[in-house]
Amino acid sequence: MKAVGNRIAAMASSLDRACTRLRLPLGMASALLLAALIALHNISSGPLHNLNDIGGWHNRALFIAMTACVHLAAMGCAAAMGKVRFSRVLLRQLILTAGVYILLQGINQKTFAYVTQVQPIVRAMDEGGLAAGLAMGSSLSAPALTLLYLITRGPVYDMYLVKLFAIACLLGLSLLAAYAADRNELGIRAEALLALCMILPQGFLNAACTAHIEIAAALLTAVSLALSLSDRPRMRGAWLCLGAAAALSGAALYALPVLLYRARGAQAEWRFAGIAAAIPLAACIPAILCGMGAGEAIASLFHAQLAVPDVAGGAPNLLSILPRANPMETTAAFMLGRLEAVDLVTNAQPFYTQAHFEQMALGLSLAGLALYMGACALAWRSEKPALHRGLMLLLAALICCPAATTSCWLLADIACLYAILAAPALRLPACLVLFATAGGSCYPALGETLLPPMAAFLLCLIAACMLFDVIPMGVKARKE
Repeated sequence: MKAVGNRIAAMASSLDRACTRLRLPLGMASALLLAALIALHNISSGPLHNLNDIGGWHNRALFIAMTACVHLAAMGCAAAMGKVRFSRVLLRQLILTAGVYILLQGINQKTFAYVTQVQPIVRAMDEGGLAAGLAMGSSLSAPALTLLYLITRGPVYDMYLVKLFAIACLLGLSLLAAYAADRNELGIRAEALLALCMILPQGFLNAACTAHIEIAAALLTAVSLALSLSDRPRMRGAWLCLGAAAALSGAALYALPVLLYRARGAQAEWRFAGIAAAIPLAACIPAILCGMGAGEAIASLFHAQLAVPDVAGGAPNLLSILPRANPMETTAAFMLGRLEAVDLVTNAQPFYTQAHFEQMALGLSLAGLALYMGACALAWRSEKPALHRGLMLLLAALICCPAATTSCWLLADIACLYAILAAPALRLPACLVLFATAGGSCYPALGETLLPPMAAFLLCLIAACMLFDVIPMGVKARKE
C-alpha cells in the first residue's frame, strides 16, 4: 500500500509539474469555468437570484455578467501573479470563488451608513447630475464624488454597482497580500492568508455591506506601497498611484514618508512626484466643468485631508473619542456623559453643537499630525525588521488620520493577518488590532457594535505602544 501511495504521489507531482509549464493558459481556462459555474448558480438559486429594485430580468442578467467579469478578472490575476505551481493557482481560484460567493451574500443589505451617507448623494446626482452631488456638502472630495458618479451611472440599481466596485477592490487587496507572501517565500501560508482575507468580517461589512468609496484609495495606496517596496522599486508607478489615491482620500498622504524614503534609496526621477501632486488637481476638472468653482474644487482636496467622515462608525482613530453633535452617533462616546457637568463659571455653553465638535476635531487632527511625525522619526531610527516598522507607521497613520474610514482600516487588517502568519513576535498587537476593528465595524448608532469606539481606540493604542516598545510584548525571552 505504501508503494502504491508513493507511486500515486509521484504521478500527481509529475502532472502538477507538467501543468505548471502551462500555468497561465490552464489558469485562465479554470478561471473561466469557475466564473461560468457561479454565474449559472446565481441565475437559479445563488445570492443574485433575487435582487431588489434591479429593474427586470434583463438588468439582473447584466449584473450577473458584470459580477462574473469581476470574478474572472480576480482569478486571472491569481494565475498571472507569482510563480507558483498550478495546483496552488487552482487552490487560490477556489478560495476566491468561495470568497466572492460569501461577499455577494450582503449585496441586498442596506446599511445605515449607506442609506444616510451614500444614497442621498446618489439620488441627488440621479436628478441633477454631478453638479447636484457636488452641492450636497459631503466630506468626500470632488474627485471621489466624480468617481461615485461614474460608478452609479448605468441601467443597474446604483447600490449594486457601488458594492460590486467595493468587492472588486477588496479582492485586489487580498491578491496583493498573497503576492507579498509569495515574494517573501511563505509557501502555503500565502493561500492561508488569501482565505483569511476572504472571510475577514471587516471586509464583508465594509465592502459588501457599507461600500465606502474610500476603499478605492486603500487599494491604490496598497499598490503604491507594493511598487515602492519591491526588490526593484518602480517609483514612477508608485508616485502615480499615490497621487490618484490622495485625490480620493486624505489618508493616502500618510504613506508619503515611505515613498520618500524609498525614492531616496532608489534615486528615482523626482519629476514623477510633481506629476503625482498634479493628479488630484487634474481629477478636479470634471467637477469644475460641471459648475463647481475651481477654488472650491481644490479646497475639497484639502477638506478631505482634515475633514471627519459623515459617518464615523467603526474607525478607531483619535476622533473616535469625540462625541458627535447628533446624539444618534454618540451612544458609546465616553465624553457625552460629562458634558452636562461643565462648570458654567468658565462661560462654557451648556449645549454641545456641531460647531463645538468641529473645533475639537480640528485641534485633535493637528495634534494627530504632530504625533504621526514623531512616529515617523521613531520608525526611521528603529532597527526593527521591515515588517515591524511598516506596522508601526501604518497603525500610527490610521490612528492619527481623521479622514481614515473603516475602508481605509482594511489595509491594517490585511497587514495584521500577514504579520500573524509571517512574524510570530507581532501576533499579539496584530490580534488586538483585528479584534478592535472587527468589534467596531458595525455602525454604533444601531447598537450593533461589539466594542464601543473608545474601547476599540484603546486597543489599537495599546497595540501601537507594543510596536513602539512602550509596552513589552513578552516575546524577548523566546527564540522564534
